Amino acid sequence: MLKFTAIEMKDKNKMERYFYQYGEGSCQHSFAASYCLFSKYGDMICEKNNVLYILRSHRCTEKERIYLFPMMDTTCDRKVKEAIEEILDDAHSHGAAVRFETLTAKAKDRLQELFPGRFSAESVRDYAEYIYTYDKLVNLSGGEMAGKRRYFNKFMREYGARTIIEVIRPEHVPEILEFHKYWLETKKCRNLQLEQENEAMHLAFAHYAELGLSGIVIYIDKKLCGYIYGAPLSDTCFDALVGKGDRNVPNIYRVLYREFARLCCQGYEYVNWEEDLGDEGLRNAKMMYKPDILLEKFVVRELEYYE
Repeated sequence: MLKFTAIEMKDKNKMERYFYQYGEGSCQHSFAASYCLFSKYGDMICEKNNVLYILRSHRCTEKERIYLFPMMDTTCDRKVKEAIEEILDDAHSHGAAVRFETLTAKAKDRLQELFPGRFSAESVRDYAEYIYTYDKLVNLSGGEMAGKRRYFNKFMREYGARTIIEVIRPEHVPEILEFHKYWLETKKCRNLQLEQENEAMHLAFAHYAELGLSGIVIYIDKKLCGYIYGAPLSDTCFDALVGKGDRNVPNIYRVLYREFARLCCQGYEYVNWEEDLGDEGLRNAKMMYKPDILLEKFVVRELEYYE
């Protein structure tokens, strides 16, 4: 029997022990994201027999109960099978089938090896995560990054003397919140995703230090024109959670991401820019940086469950 409870700040260290060891650098395995995006996903946890189970309660339906792949040592077939059977029992006790969201290829393969014919799997391009080396983002080295260097240098020629870049401190937060309000007002349309992101951003800054976040702000002519923050996903990978820039400033996002990596991601081999969620412009921009890893993600469904 799995007894799920809502994520609280006191769960941070426990969850991150599992995420750092078993998370594969995926942005789905971020305590900061789970905590701040509770209104969207409703992540709840259960720790049992050295396994961390995560239920996405706000994504569940009457027919399907939604989980992440259990966080555990997957080298022992017996233990993995027991953990999946716990999830199957939990879903069936609610009269629902199991659906796993955003599984990596490694997790998907493990599941299908141990439960042949029990689950279908669909690769979802919108969920693929863009992961880059720290060196690529900071140094923009090599021929494939020549265009990015030109854009960065163009920004610095035009705005460099008027630009101040600082690591986020508590005194920056009121200006960031005001800028985010302005940024939302410039959007042509508002949707549920933006509203959930706005709520998550406010929650993040209300608990910035507790969540272990770090980020930067960019000022041009003493006016805040952009911010970005993130948190570690493991000892080797850092996650860029939220970044917003003034669309009236050319190349502001190129500078935000480069300087964020330089100032906040030292000591990490990789930086995760997360998914594009099907946004064509965002996909093109992220692909132009030639991701070192395009982390494929799968939705996996239990087949032929009947109540």
